[in-house]
Amino acid sequence: MKRNKEIYATAIAALCMQQDAPTPYGWWFTKPQQDPPDGIIGTLIENTDVGGNIMHGREVEIVEYLDGSLIETIQSKLKDKSYEPNTILVCLLSPKTSIQILNFKAVAKQLNQSKLPLAHIFLIGHGMQITSAFSNLTKEEQIAEMQKVFFIQLLPKYGVVSVSPYTLCEAFRAGKEQAWLKFEGLGRSTGLQEVTVAEAPKLFD
Repeated sequence: MKRNKEIYATAIAALCMQQDAPTPYGWWFTKPQQDPPDGIIGTLIENTDVGGNIMHGREVEIVEYLDGSLIETIQSKLKDKSYEPNTILVCLLSPKTSIQILNFKAVAKQLNQSKLPLAHIFLIGHGMQITSAFSNLTKEEQIAEMQKVFFIQLLPKYGVVSVSPYTLCEAFRAGKEQAWLKFEGLGRSTGLQEVTVAEAPKLFD
């Protein structure tokens, strides 16, 4: 289950990055066989020096928050550890957690005052931050908002992205063959294989 949660958190991070920093090629994710890292996200960028495209990637470390102090959960994960400079930490908020009592901006401010080995820290959780505008929505719109996933950047600056995986993955759920692609190999002979609902990627092996 730990591995499955890491795959899920990495996939949501890639999905939210595509919404916040869209690229023509989309954001990809994978779960390495060897840990660390817990996951990798990346996007293709053009590189004139090599005359082609290269994968611009980020290693992902995952920690799950269950209860107690959110800041202590993050600090404990990073204590006495070293990481590659491109690593981000994603804290997955458990659905069992009463996250409504957490002040995310205050957490971000406290983390900014701490000495941590990573410069980029994010939170992933289910639901939404309720505002006064929520009561003006229809019931259908309120339900749609509550089904969303939020992606909060705590460091280096505070920011929030909300997405609906159910809506964004509609093409894949409909069985369209070009919905997702995956790499077949490494090096110059690398190809792409279409991923369909009938032949889903084996992420949970």
